[in-house]
Amino acid sequence: MSSIDTLWSKITDEIKSNESDKFAKMFLSYVTPSAIEGDEFVMEAANGFCRDYVEQRYSKLICRILSNQQPALKCKLVTRAGKTGQPGAESKITQPVLPTIVSELIVEKPAKPAPGKYDGMFNSKYTFDSFVVGKSNQFAYAVCQSVTRNPGNLHNPVFIYGGVGLGKTHLMQAIGQELIKVNPKTRIAYVSSETFTNEFIDSLKDKKAEAFRAKYRKIDLLLIDDVQFFGGKEQTQEEFFHTFNELFQQRKQIVLTSDSPPDKIQRLEERLASRFAMGVVVDIQQPDLEMRAAILKKFASKSMVEVPDDVIMYLAQGVVSHVRALEGAFNSVLAFAGIMGKPISKDLVDQVLKDLLRENSGGKISIPWIQKRVAEFYDISEDELNGKRRSQNLVLPRQVAMRLCQIFTDASLNQIGERFGGRDHTTVMHACDKVNKKLKQEKDFHDEFERVKRFVDPDKQ
Repeated sequence: MSSIDTLWSKITDEIKSNESDKFAKMFLSYVTPSAIEGDEFVMEAANGFCRDYVEQRYSKLICRILSNQQPALKCKLVTRAGKTGQPGAESKITQPVLPTIVSELIVEKPAKPAPGKYDGMFNSKYTFDSFVVGKSNQFAYAVCQSVTRNPGNLHNPVFIYGGVGLGKTHLMQAIGQELIKVNPKTRIAYVSSETFTNEFIDSLKDKKAEAFRAKYRKIDLLLIDDVQFFGGKEQTQEEFFHTFNELFQQRKQIVLTSDSPPDKIQRLEERLASRFAMGVVVDIQQPDLEMRAAILKKFASKSMVEVPDDVIMYLAQGVVSHVRALEGAFNSVLAFAGIMGKPISKDLVDQVLKDLLRENSGGKISIPWIQKRVAEFYDISEDELNGKRRSQNLVLPRQVAMRLCQIFTDASLNQIGERFGGRDHTTVMHACDKVNKKLKQEKDFHDEFERVKRFVDPDKQ
């Protein structure tokens, strides 16, 4: 294998291992390594659409890999002339990949203004204007909007909870961006609970506790994502308790997100749970059919693409999980249509999304469908769910999925085990027994299991 092919293999392997996008393999098949010219690694895309898609989606990883080569390489992404997907004379349309990350790649680009104070903190697409409102999230949306009109006074704290990919982070970032618009001098801290914990640990290790406290207690807006991860971390909870109190007493706005309500967060101190619940607690549910269709129309409008209404409805009926999955499915259809030069139709949707579309036609729920939905609920990959690793964050979802297969399908224990990495019937029986035992003994787990069941059953959407 040549050095070009070796490097390309390394790039594609890393993209596939880092991206949750199931269609990365398909899109990358329309890009081929061409040559190493001086300090440039040249890649050819089938057409401009494919080139732009790869540049937008995978450029960070590609740039990082190339910059770590000895000697370091820059990237040159070109298109092939001729029909879509067919080789032809090289079109010297070069576009640097991610020039804002690798400064050497800034070619024929106007100079950018100096970065603002909050550049990189928020995703510019997460605004109130881009948020699609429906029955499942309208209360959460209204509360978050009202926060920006009277921060620290009207609703404080705001606690948003719900499953993965439903818009919690979107609303949180929308609050931050709106307040910056109103007052650019607003002091904001936006971090995940994991980042807060790690910074706190580092402050103790480096004896910089006062600097850490000053950072989080002298701000106007505190945004903390995924506070369920504070559970069990006693020192972090102690520190956050005092930070919370300090900000609350100063009438500074606090917004928190979690996958469950305050009183359901495991190993969270009661005094913190009570403070989380003292303001407004709002949940975001799964989007219904009409809302999924509205979201897809919003995606189409932003992409300036005409998508027939029957295709919109077909997609909305087929992808019944969270907004993130819906966006991924839409982008995959859009990219495939652009690469292949085909109109967007139901047949094309079937071709691209055959593994993702709901497999329970006629109301029958299948084992693959259950595996897919359970993996999404617990935010793990299907490979992890069905694999051999036995870490705690994988064992419980695997056992839950096996029990749901027993409930929803007619499959035998042997058949279920075979679909979970070739396990035998005794493993499935043990998993189902464990789940049944936990259901009787642990109310929190019982509630969680019921949420997973509703997530799996399309009739409950």
